[in-house]
Amino acid sequence: MTSALFVPLLLIGCSSTPLGPYGYTDHYLERSSNASQDAVLPDDETLSRFINFYNPLDQDHIAKGMDQIYAEELYFNDTLVTLLERNALQEHLLATAERLSQMSLQPVNVIRDDNQVYLVWVMDARFSLLGRERLSRTIGISQLRFNRDGKVFFHQDFWDSSQGLDQHLPVLGPMTRWLRNH
Repeated sequence: MTSALFVPLLLIGCSSTPLGPYGYTDHYLERSSNASQDAVLPDDETLSRFINFYNPLDQDHIAKGMDQIYAEELYFNDTLVTLLERNALQEHLLATAERLSQMSLQPVNVIRDDNQVYLVWVMDARFSLLGRERLSRTIGISQLRFNRDGKVFFHQDFWDSSQGLDQHLPVLGPMTRWLRNH
């Protein structure tokens, strides 16, 4: 496609108005308000178990710890996917771990608010793309709600994927970096 044709198509696509609802906003608002009454603050051991589950995120940790960390029915959104069952989350995390050379989550701050936890973190992910090893380093926040059994049943991540993974993609990367700088 020539650039003379690409620019008008891009502008037309950007100027159109989505017919909504779109994205996860409505689903988040519905699940967030319904989930607050069933949530309890986790003790330090439960929160540490959650953090350790992601350090490192690998197939072994996922297989051994999934049932202890997450409730069977849940709301999970990492800005890339929304899931409602532990089995679907396990498949998603296993596929993610398979694509990465290494991923870890370093907690920066823990904020306990009423019946939920906000975990501020830095995520480092190493992966190969086009034969080269890449490092993605991003900061984010996980909003977590735990049930009485100490299992996460509400997990919403807030992070900018364009600062992390997207910037390394061959076509999308240069466009997201350009948009961020303009």
